[in-house]
Amino acid sequence: MTDLTKVKRQKMIRDLEVQDEENFRRNEDPLKYSERHFKQSQFYKAPQSTRALFWGNRVGKTEVGAMEVARYMLGEHEYRDVTPPVEVWSICPSFDAQAETTQKKLLYYLPKSRIVDTTTIRKGIYSSITVKANNGTLSVINFKSYEQGRSKFQGAGKRLIWFDEEPPHDIYEECVVRQEAGQSLDIVLTMTPIKGMTWVYDEIFLSTDTGLYFVSTAGWDDNPWLTDEQKNIMSRGLTREALEVRKYGRFTKRVGLVCNWWEREKHLRDYKEFPRDWAYYECLDGGYSDPAAWFLIGVDNDDSIHIMDGFRETNLQTTEIKKRRDTKTGGLTIRRGWCDDDNPRLQRELSMLGMKLIPVRKDAGAKASWDEALAEKLAEYGTIQKGTGEPRLFISNSLMRVDEKSGRDQNWLVQEIENLLWLEKTTDGQSEQKPKWDDHRKFGHHFDGVRALAYFLMSYKKTGIPQSAVVTPIRDDPYEPPYSPRMSMEGGVL
Repeated sequence: MTDLTKVKRQKMIRDLEVQDEENFRRNEDPLKYSERHFKQSQFYKAPQSTRALFWGNRVGKTEVGAMEVARYMLGEHEYRDVTPPVEVWSICPSFDAQAETTQKKLLYYLPKSRIVDTTTIRKGIYSSITVKANNGTLSVINFKSYEQGRSKFQGAGKRLIWFDEEPPHDIYEECVVRQEAGQSLDIVLTMTPIKGMTWVYDEIFLSTDTGLYFVSTAGWDDNPWLTDEQKNIMSRGLTREALEVRKYGRFTKRVGLVCNWWEREKHLRDYKEFPRDWAYYECLDGGYSDPAAWFLIGVDNDDSIHIMDGFRETNLQTTEIKKRRDTKTGGLTIRRGWCDDDNPRLQRELSMLGMKLIPVRKDAGAKASWDEALAEKLAEYGTIQKGTGEPRLFISNSLMRVDEKSGRDQNWLVQEIENLLWLEKTTDGQSEQKPKWDDHRKFGHHFDGVRALAYFLMSYKKTGIPQSAVVTPIRDDPYEPPYSPRMSMEGGVL
């Protein structure tokens, strides 16, 4: 071995040792070695007792919130007088959201050697974490959910309360009075304003009380660690209004059509056959006096969604729903199906007939509400894609029925899409925009078809779905012909 080779080898070993030492120190004390971009540093240094971050997605609002909570609990804040022990609340829209966001981030920044106790709500979801602070005392963080309601937010004073995503007004009001005599209460609000111009916009964002509120806005360009490729990927399928919120963190007021991406020329198609290499699913929004809306859905190799057939009818008995569905699925293997979870009796009866459907899990995830999640999922698939000039959602021209009001044949799903509006609702002085899922005055029923479609879009890619929900024909089922590789829309062999 030459001297030069030995030198290179020794340098490589030293570099690896240095890298290992850096990784060890980061793992032991990640908070000490954490990096902040400019907007995060502004938040960290702001002196106001209430700091509100109205940032777009992936800008680092939850990250900096978790870092701040960790500094309070350990007692190592450079710009604030924080002396442990302290009590902290971390509050999310749901406990499931907590497990994937605030809890996960916080556990990264709290040194494992300092965690002395934990309690759980259920497996994987903490209700509290107790940490040994730098001065040897014990600080505690309790995790709470907006789903618990106002009464669960009463109690003793806190040193810090962290809201991740927009809280209901009554819960926020209950929390801001959690002050102990002789102890400051700091509020941190980290959110993307996906609900539009609600009470947060009026009371905090527009407030001129700069002594009380630090208000920050930030978008994707403020995060130096986001690449252009990541920004392009995240922007795909977002409407102009959604980009304002998701990319820039701006407040918008939603008015007009929920499905403002809709174009008949782009979204409507004629289907003459069922391609063999597609995957097929079904979804039902069951009802009796309100219509039962059912869809046969094909997913192609590009993950585009095709509503190929369906029906929407009132006063259908369970056996009639199954019969109508069978006439439209003859010869197809249905991989999986979903139904609204509001009617477990209908689900059980259909299962006994061999039509096994999974109740939709109405979990908004990181979204502010289930309605919000449905509207955004519709837009994700319905919006025209920049790269292809096509949407990822297509609807059959064959969904025709006689309209009760006009007496004319109409595509009933198109009718719903073209009439679903944002509704501004005010409760106790709080304004909120939601899709108006029923219009009995105009149509005499709910928008069951759009809702069933949104249920499918929300559900079919979720993990942990039981595979047993495949249609199993009952014995001597007259609607179960042998499988044919390619079937026409009328059920004939091509």
